[in-house]
Amino acid sequence: MIYRDEYLLEDFLRNVSHRVEERCGYCYSVRLEATAREAKKNHVDQFSTTLLQSTHQNHSLIRETGERLAREVGISFYYEDFRQGWRKGMEVSKAMGLYRQQYCGCIYSEKERFLNKNKMSNVKVQSSNEAQISNVKIYDLEERTAKFGEEIIEFAKSLERNEINRPLISQLVSSGTSVGANYMEADGAESKKDFRHKIGICKKESKETKHWLRMISKANPNKNMECRRLSQEAQELTLIFSSIILSCKKKVIDV
Repeated sequence: MIYRDEYLLEDFLRNVSHRVEERCGYCYSVRLEATAREAKKNHVDQFSTTLLQSTHQNHSLIRETGERLAREVGISFYYEDFRQGWRKGMEVSKAMGLYRQQYCGCIYSEKERFLNKNKMSNVKVQSSNEAQISNVKIYDLEERTAKFGEEIIEFAKSLERNEINRPLISQLVSSGTSVGANYMEADGAESKKDFRHKIGICKKESKETKHWLRMISKANPNKNMECRRLSQEAQELTLIFSSIILSCKKKVIDV
């Protein structure tokens, strides 16, 4: 398996922030071109994409993009409509307890999921009473970040105490439990500026937690799977906080 361990967020935003509705076309093009060139370099006969299994993707645009890049790069694009197996795949993955991402991968789609597919028109900080009074379904980040901190603590307790692990555990617990604490402070922010600042700290702590998990995984190969699972959650929280920050900035600009 060949994969790129990178997340080019700045490049993505620079290319789509002024044309958000066209973001999928940009993403298809960038990712399929990278795949085509990698396949050509490794003398593979064809290239394709797992996006063809999704019922949420634009198949005609994927096919059009793939065939265009096939001509440009000089390698055949394999197209097949795999959507008929989507529901079966979903059932199997659930039965196996596999991680199933609920959004395509970009921060805009994560924002749509976070806002319950745009049922909320703006990111709002609501008290528990306000949430109960309104009929708007909100995503409970307070519970999610608290649960993340609890899982970090339980994971830390399972690690062997030795010369290498001790400082790593201390750093991991500090950053992992700080995410929820700072979110609670953001929820009670006294101003929009204070709210943005606290959410920025949440994002920073989430990213730092991901770093310490990587170091612990290196020091404890037997904990690799647990580190990956927690790291995935840290990444999703980072994307959520990034989306909130972007929304706040956009709201300021719009005003």
